Formats: sequence, C-alpha cells, structure tokens
Amino acid sequence: MQKCIGSFFLLSCLVYSQQFFSQVGIGTNKPNSTLDVNGDVALRNELSVGGTDLAKGNPGETNQVLVSQGEGLPPTWKYVKAPFVEDGTYKLTNTYLNESEVGITNFSAGVAGDGVNTSSIGSAIDSKWTKIPNLSTQLELKFAENKLVYQVQTGVEIVSSTAGGNVKFLCGIFKDNKLVALRPDKITAAYANTPTQYMFTLNYNELNVPIGVYTMDVACRKIETTNVNNYFVIGSNLPTYQSGVVTVANTSSNSFALKSFFKIDITQLITFAP
Repeated sequence: MQKCIGSFFLLSCLVYSQQFFSQVGIGTNKPNSTLDVNGDVALRNELSVGGTDLAKGNPGETNQVLVSQGEGLPPTWKYVKAPFVEDGTYKLTNTYLNESEVGITNFSAGVAGDGVNTSSIGSAIDSKWTKIPNLSTQLELKFAENKLVYQVQTGVEIVSSTAGGNVKFLCGIFKDNKLVALRPDKITAAYANTPTQYMFTLNYNELNVPIGVYTMDVACRKIETTNVNNYFVIGSNLPTYQSGVVTVANTSSNSFALKSFFKIDITQLITFAP
C-alpha cells in the first residue's frame, strides 16, 4: 500500500509540475527542457520517436540508429551505410576514379625519343613528359598516418613498317607535378604495317603523405624507337596510318578499348579529438 501511495504521489507531482511549470527535472532543480534527466536512463522496451497525441511514433527497425534532424525537430531512425569506425583504426576514407579516351598522340610518326632511360623520384615534370588528358585528380588528406594506393591502366598501340619494330616509353604518377611513381615499358609490333595493342599498368603505394590537398596526374614520355616513323599512341588508338602510299583505316581497335584509368584509394588512421 505504501509503494502504491508513493508511486501515485510521484506521478501526481510530475503531472502537477508539467501543468504549472512546463518542465520536469529528475535529479536537477533547474530543468533545461520539458523533461531533463540528470542521471542514467534505462530503457527496458522500445523507444519511439516522432509521435503525436494520437500516434505512438516510430520505434525504428533492426540495425537502425537515431540521427538528429536539427534543433526543434525529433530525431529519426536511419540505416548506417558505412561501418562504424573505432578510434585508432585504419579506414578506407575515399576512392577516386577517372577515365579518359583522349590519349597521348604527340609521340607518333616523325617524333624521336628523348633518349633518357631513367627518371628520379621527386623530380619535377618537364617538357619531355606529356600528361594523359582528363586524369587529373585533386585529393585531400586529413590524417597524417595514411596509405595511398595508386592504380594506372592505359592501352598502347604501335604500327611499324617491320615486324619487331618497337618503342620504349615510361609512364609515371605525379603529385603536384613531382614524380612519385614510375615504370618503363616497351611495345613491339607483332606484324609489319598492322596495329599491335598492349596494356600498360602501374601500381604503387605511398605511406604517410603529409596532411593537405594535392593534385595527381599521370604522364608519359617516349624514350626511344627502332624507327622514327613508327606510329605510337598511349591511351587511345590510331584512327588511320600509312602503309606505303596507302592510308589505312584502323579497324582492329578503338579509343574505348584502349582508354586510360587512374584509381586512387585512401586509407587513413582515424583518431578522434579528446
């Protein structure tokens, strides 16, 4: 009987306070909202939000979380589309992917190579290099401990007057016009006066790049060729080429099949401010 009287008295006080003061405080004499609880709250059943005097509200679905909609609005239930991240763990924070069917055509017939077989990491881009159009990517790093994974793929095509004619070339990745990764390669014509295709790839990891905003590019240069008149393109195809005095339309490839891709994955160590 005493418990019933006590419970009735507490409920009456809450209702009385609600009616006369519009605010109820539990564990505080100065409530800052309609119901201000200064202490732990234990919910043994469901929590519904957004209800009215006539409607119970939405209790949410399994695996949903409460998300604020801003001041004056009730929270809403949402599904989490990304996994939760613990403090001090690595997480894939961004992926960039660009592609281009516009290739490098200024290394073709009549253009000799630069004769330079190597390049140094950290060197600035110069006139020997030509950037692959439309692959430029701007990225932002917000955490000092990070890992950048670069992936480049581009088609290469050659037409030589002799079988076995070849072109040596080099492609690299530039960060703010400074070389960070490179790989030399060579394409060899399988047959005389017939297009030969090849797929160039470059994969590289870079660790703990300083916080900041960077512009990334892919560029290539021609090192040498067995015949200065060899046709040679990167990231596109040769629409036509000369076979003796005859102009031949290239039907063995197209720019879509030989287009370039540049993908960057950023993994960062996530730390929360204290």
